[in-house]
Amino acid sequence: MPFLSKILQIAAFALVLPTAAMAQTYEVNIGHVLSEKSSYQAGMNHFAATMAARTDGNFKTNIFPSAGLGGELRLVQGGITGTVDAFIIGQPSLEATIPQYKILSLPFLFDSEEQAVDLLRGSFGQKFLDLLPEHNLVGLGWAGVFSRGLPANRAVTKVEDMNGMKVRVMQSPGYVETFSVLGSQPTPIAFGELFMALQTGVVDATDLSPDLVISGQFTGAISHYSKMSIHQLPSLFIMSKSKFDSFPPEIQKIVQEVGREATAVAISEQRSAMAAAFDEMVKAGIEVSEPEQAPFKEAAKKAWPAILVDVPNADTFLTALEEAKK
Repeated sequence: MPFLSKILQIAAFALVLPTAAMAQTYEVNIGHVLSEKSSYQAGMNHFAATMAARTDGNFKTNIFPSAGLGGELRLVQGGITGTVDAFIIGQPSLEATIPQYKILSLPFLFDSEEQAVDLLRGSFGQKFLDLLPEHNLVGLGWAGVFSRGLPANRAVTKVEDMNGMKVRVMQSPGYVETFSVLGSQPTPIAFGELFMALQTGVVDATDLSPDLVISGQFTGAISHYSKMSIHQLPSLFIMSKSKFDSFPPEIQKIVQEVGREATAVAISEQRSAMAAAFDEMVKAGIEVSEPEQAPFKEAAKKAWPAILVDVPNADTFLTALEEAKK
């Protein structure tokens, strides 16, 4: 009965294949630019421990915090070329490679951090993850949203307070354009030089989430923190498609499942860190205020057309966002 014999052989192979995949050893190097005490690290620690547990110790994860594998732009390029296995980065670092990611740098795009996380981890966010494979990248999940306020050396309670203010911003068109229309002077400065720049008055303010104010020890260089949340900066956990494709399907499935779990851990840690940071700032003598958002939102929205220039299908993404918000 050759036909029955063939069927039995196929069935036996199907049963053996997962075991064979699990018996192999795998290794991945993951980079990020934050410290070992960051939400990124917490998420990656979960990824490492869970991947090891689910593969009987056959999946090894090496984590390189504090830019151990390079800055974010280098991580992106390394992922594209396959020289970096995986990384967590802020979304603006993808804008030069994938213009649609500029949409997420629109000021006041989301109403809150909670809304941003919910929408990005749903169908709206999936639209952005779907853009990654054509660039040799695989999105494993959105890893948290940094609700960025304004640490400064003077109070900012109204839009007019920003006139002429020198604000250190990320080198992202969305951030530069936003702070320009708000009347300030966007000033590019390396993050490592920011503390001294604030302390000596080279810049008057910067835009940072509260947890980064604490972890970066900026309380010694500022006197005020305005909770404005002009930008909700998302982060992503990404793997090089070359690396992902090197795993058998069973391992790929586990990587995707555990990757999403790990990003949920990072989100939880990020929220805790942001909440705790305000108490730390108050203890350090920082005046924390929460200006009325509407005037800032009205002024900042004028930046939208310039940010969206040359962004493919921007209207489609924005329509999908409005539908998702309903």
